[in-house]
Amino acid sequence: MRRWLISGAILLAAAVAVLAMYWDYVVNPWTRDGQVRAQVIQITPRVSGPIVNLPIVDNQRVKKGTVLFEIDPRTFQAALMQAKADLAVSRIKVANAQTEERRYRDASKKGSGAVSKVDLELKIDERRAAEAQLEGRQAQEESARLDVAFTQMSAPVDGYVTNLNLRLGDQAVANQPALALVDVNSYWVHGFFRETVIGNMQAGDRAIVTLMTYPHIPLEGRVESLGWGIAQQDGVAGDDLLPQISPTFEWIRLAQRVPVRILLLDVPDGVALRVGTTASVLVLTGTADQDGDDPVAAAPRSLQ
Repeated sequence: MRRWLISGAILLAAAVAVLAMYWDYVVNPWTRDGQVRAQVIQITPRVSGPIVNLPIVDNQRVKKGTVLFEIDPRTFQAALMQAKADLAVSRIKVANAQTEERRYRDASKKGSGAVSKVDLELKIDERRAAEAQLEGRQAQEESARLDVAFTQMSAPVDGYVTNLNLRLGDQAVANQPALALVDVNSYWVHGFFRETVIGNMQAGDRAIVTLMTYPHIPLEGRVESLGWGIAQQDGVAGDDLLPQISPTFEWIRLAQRVPVRILLLDVPDGVALRVGTTASVLVLTGTADQDGDDPVAAAPRSLQ
C-alpha cells in the first residue's frame, strides 16, 4: 500500500510539474500555425534595355541606395542630348518672338499706320506658340533626364536580395518586376488561431513567439491586429455558373483560422528571420495594459 502511495505521489508531483510548465498554454490561446512574414518589394525598372552592370548576388544584404543593377544608358543619354538641343532651339525662338512682338508694339504706339492691329495680334500669337513649344521641350528634356536616371536601379530600403535570376546581358523590360527585395525592417509574424479562442484577444496583448528554427529562444511581441475577414470557401461559381456549395456535416464542424498579426518587439542577436518559416505563437490575453517584464519560456518542444 505504501508503495502505491509513493508512486501516486510521484505521479502527482510530475503532473503538477508538467501542468506548471504548460500553464500558460492551458489558460491562454496558442497555435503552432504561425509564419514569419515581411514586406517583399518588387524591384521594377521604368525603362527597357540590356543589363550592363549587376553588382549583387543572390541572398545578399544591401543597404538603402545600393545599386542593384544598371540598364545600358547610351540610348537614353543620346535622347537627353537631343532633348537639350531642341530645348536650346526653342529658347532662341521664344527670344526672337518676344523681340518681334516688342518691335511691333513700339511701331503700333507711334500711330504711323505701318503696323496694323491684326499684324500685332499675329506676333503675339507667334510668341505664345513659341512659349508653349518651349514648355513642351522642357517637359521632353525632363523626361529624357529621368529615363537616364531610371537606368540605374537602387535599393529603396535595407533588405535582402531574394531569388535573383538576372544575368549580365538580360533584357530588362519596363514595368515588369526584375527581382524581389525583403525589407529587413518590416518583419512580423502571422499566427493563425482558431476562431474559438480569439474572443478575448485584443490589440496590445503580449505575445510569445517561438521559431521552429530557434526552438529555445522565445521572441517578445505584441498583438498588432486581428483579421476582420477570411475568404469564403462556398459560393464560388461551379457548373453552369451556379454557386458551388460544399455539403455540411453537422457532427463535424472545423473551426476557421483567423490571422492575428504579431509585432516583434526585440529580436535577439543571432536570430535570423526568414520569410515563410514556421513559428508557434502564444498570446497572453488581458495583458494589453501591462509592461510584460516577467520572462516567459519558449514553447515546450512537444507544442512546437
